[in-house]
Amino acid sequence: MLDAFSICARRVIFAARFKAGERGASSIDVEDLLLGLVLEDRGTLGESLFPGQDIFPNEAPSHVPLFPQDVAQSLATRITAQFPQATPIDLSTEIPLSPTAERAFDSAKTLQAQSLHSEIEPLHLLAAILKEESSPCAKLLQELDVTLQQVLQRLNG
Repeated sequence: MLDAFSICARRVIFAARFKAGERGASSIDVEDLLLGLVLEDRGTLGESLFPGQDIFPNEAPSHVPLFPQDVAQSLATRITAQFPQATPIDLSTEIPLSPTAERAFDSAKTLQAQSLHSEIEPLHLLAAILKEESSPCAKLLQELDVTLQQVLQRLNG
């Protein structure tokens, strides 16, 4: 399944799995994916997941960030605050995708095919999250002035 994803998108998925396990979740949800997107986008993935370890050397984003610093900080803070904490789950334990995360993956794959890109990129995942307009994540992004139209424009630009 991961063969369809770019290296950056795989890191987003890894971060989502890590964050879901850290909070003791029974599944990886869209909020975990969005948090992974923020961490990967800002080039802070290694620092956030493994403090004090140089796990992803030269991690600075190789692109213009999707989120301004204040938006990224607000997203991370608000997403983290909404989840209850439970006993963390070991990294060796598989955590399935929630149905909403599965829909986001399916939507990202459709968007990738429509945009004729060779791999699913983080922008495809972000657009997929925004396509579910009534979801809490889409509403949060819209509150912070991140719109589907902006993401699609950047994806196709």
